[in-house]
Amino acid sequence: MNETRAIPTVLTIAGSDPSGGAGIQADLKAFVTTGAYGAAVITGLTAQNTMEVSGTLPVPGEFVEKQLNAVLSDIRIDVIKLGMLTSRDICEVIAPFLKDRPVVCDPVMISTTGYQLIDEDTAQALINGILPVSDYITPNRFELEKIHGSAAGDILAAGRELMGRFNNLDGIVLKGGHIRKDASTVTDTLIYRKDDGIQEAAESRPRYDTPNTHGTGCTFASAFASFLAQGNIPAQAFSKAVDYTNYLIGVSADIRIGHGRGPLMHHLSTS
Repeated sequence: MNETRAIPTVLTIAGSDPSGGAGIQADLKAFVTTGAYGAAVITGLTAQNTMEVSGTLPVPGEFVEKQLNAVLSDIRIDVIKLGMLTSRDICEVIAPFLKDRPVVCDPVMISTTGYQLIDEDTAQALINGILPVSDYITPNRFELEKIHGSAAGDILAAGRELMGRFNNLDGIVLKGGHIRKDASTVTDTLIYRKDDGIQEAAESRPRYDTPNTHGTGCTFASAFASFLAQGNIPAQAFSKAVDYTNYLIGVSADIRIGHGRGPLMHHLSTS
């Protein structure tokens, strides 16, 4: 009889995107193409495509809890990845489940265009109830400012301050895709704890002139979670996730899916 082989497993707790570019659809694609098994607990349905989000329907918190109990009572989960949490109730329900496993939280609150995706009550529940039980967060600039509480003229300084404020955090990823200091490159930075101190790792990659970036944040956070689940140290997982996401943006740059901001072509990944 063959020995059972442990497969890296990641659970995403996030909303659904019927167009397939973001949310749990992007998460599961990222898990499978980076080498992990993915499970999914759905927090909300959306009506969206590459052009717009026209509606959302939160899943009741009690049913989110039922999904979590079903998955966690049966499947070993190495890392939990959080995406859109659609209500205060959901934040309160899932928080107790996050204390025994590494958690990568993509704090989905504000789109990269500055649009508020969840209400203020839910945003505060995320900041005050979910971030304190997360290990890594991957905010965009607008979300970083929301968490920080003020405009972040220096995102690195804001990130360092948050590492001091949230002592539970092992790392913050500061994504540079929407920060145009250099027209030709994008620089992402991981601020993380190592040897009782705060370290920084920066990764620069080519910037592609393309509208096809729908679901990039979901994809990056999911890849990072997947690489952590496979035993990579944080700096390695971060670097691999940057490589993976940047490669997908490149191969997806000239492909048309839909009429708006197209998705990434996860199936073309070489990871």
